[in-house]
Amino acid sequence: MRTTILFPEGIPGFEQMRECRLERVEEGPFYVLEEEAGDLSLVLVDPETCLHGYRFQASPSDLSAIELTDEELAQVLVIATLTEKPGDIHVNLKAPIIINKQNAKACQVIDTSGNYEVRMPLFAGE
Repeated sequence: MRTTILFPEGIPGFEQMRECRLERVEEGPFYVLEEEAGDLSLVLVDPETCLHGYRFQASPSDLSAIELTDEELAQVLVIATLTEKPGDIHVNLKAPIIINKQNAKACQVIDTSGNYEVRMPLFAGE
């Protein structure tokens, strides 16, 4: 299923990415987030795939920008860096993408807990 997602502030480093399509890849844990114009795409994954119990901290202003008031309405995804070898795939747990499932607005936040790395192996321990 394909969903249109709106980033009111853009994504840090990709500020032009404001209106995007999010689609779950049929096989595997991945999603593709593609700019509406089709010029840029990112691969995303649910952080629970690599770290059970993942909990980030975000500032209230980040969450208010997407009108998120209930964490049950949030879908949390992280950016994955793909390689030819699955064992070399890394994810950015430090800066998750938060999607408000109620209004399809999203933002990328910087985790303030200090518990997560920018590059963590997706399949650590396998």
